[in-house]
Amino acid sequence: MRHERGADGEPATVMIVEDSRTQAELLKNTLEKHGYIPVIAANGREALDLLEHKKPDVIISDVLMPVMDGYEFCRTVKNDDRFRDIPVILLTMLTDSKDVIYAMVSGADNFITKPYQAEYLAARVKKILSLSPADAAGAEDTAADITLSGKKFSIPHNRRQIIEFLLSSYEAAVIQHQDVLTAQKRLAEANDEANLYLDIITHDINNVNTGALALTELLLMKAGDANRPLALRLVNSINQSTEIIGNVATIRKLHEKKEALRAVMLDSVIQNEIRRYNSSRIQYNGTEARVMADTLLGQVFTNLLGNSIKFAGTRAVITISVEDRGDRVEVTVSDNGPGIADKMKPVVFDRFRKGKNARSGKGLGLFITRTLVESYGGTIWADDRIAGQPDEGAAIHFTLLKAP
Repeated sequence: MRHERGADGEPATVMIVEDSRTQAELLKNTLEKHGYIPVIAANGREALDLLEHKKPDVIISDVLMPVMDGYEFCRTVKNDDRFRDIPVILLTMLTDSKDVIYAMVSGADNFITKPYQAEYLAARVKKILSLSPADAAGAEDTAADITLSGKKFSIPHNRRQIIEFLLSSYEAAVIQHQDVLTAQKRLAEANDEANLYLDIITHDINNVNTGALALTELLLMKAGDANRPLALRLVNSINQSTEIIGNVATIRKLHEKKEALRAVMLDSVIQNEIRRYNSSRIQYNGTEARVMADTLLGQVFTNLLGNSIKFAGTRAVITISVEDRGDRVEVTVSDNGPGIADKMKPVVFDRFRKGKNARSGKGLGLFITRTLVESYGGTIWADDRIAGQPDEGAAIHFTLLKAP
């Protein structure tokens, strides 16, 4: 192994001041691989004791440590004539612009942001060792006063050292930006792969549901009175599975939300959803309204109809009405199920909010419904089918903007 040399021509010694044993060992291994001789201290106080016996060529110190932190340790070293010429590099998370100022005020010669790349750290140490004592000292020290966030700081550095710090800050920002871009790229690739699997799964499950629903509806047609309720429950269960798959796909599309709103014939959307539940009693008189929406509008009715059937059961009677409200239309989906308790009405559309009924799901359906309605510029609320009688069924009202 080729050893990096210090000012005396001997292998360069680097003192590591780090309270985390794991981090200290990682740093030690990195330095050893690049030809340095590391010495470890667990905190600033221990490092000062070691300095009395061995003067290193460079000190690398963490900032956050017990007993004595990195800033105090650095100030102590720089205020001691015996050690002030030893270059000190501080390791910082750089979560605040003041971190750089605090490092400069403490007298540090440079800093490295955490997490760091091993090659970058080794290069910084090599560069500092390559500076001659005259280069490192530069012109005579003169304190520079600066103000940051309303606080005044006095920096005991010469102009050259300040420029070095600024360059290090810029270098750290570039590295972090590159890391962010790399992470974003990997995240986008992982998201695309997850969406691919999601598309395959939802497509295949929908195919199974379609076939099962067709066979079950045929069974329902041939079932006698004794078996008809059982067949209806089977149909409803398949429809619930279809609704769940639809919600999964809708969540994905909501996150992408690339489709612009356009004029949609509301009647066509409602009729299409009613056909999916043709084994249930759904009353609807039609409408000529054109509203501003997109291809996800059908999921609103899928969720509301599915909810009504789930809670009202095989005897469900569902009514869909559309009323003119000036520049909007108000749609109401009501049923003869157990209704919604008054205390639940304000929160029933919250994410993962479930009712107390044994048939309550995970609370995603109504949350998605509200998200869609609000994305169309409308509002949604829960009420009683018969005013003041929550046990007589629920009524979900929502508005949609009319298309011009």
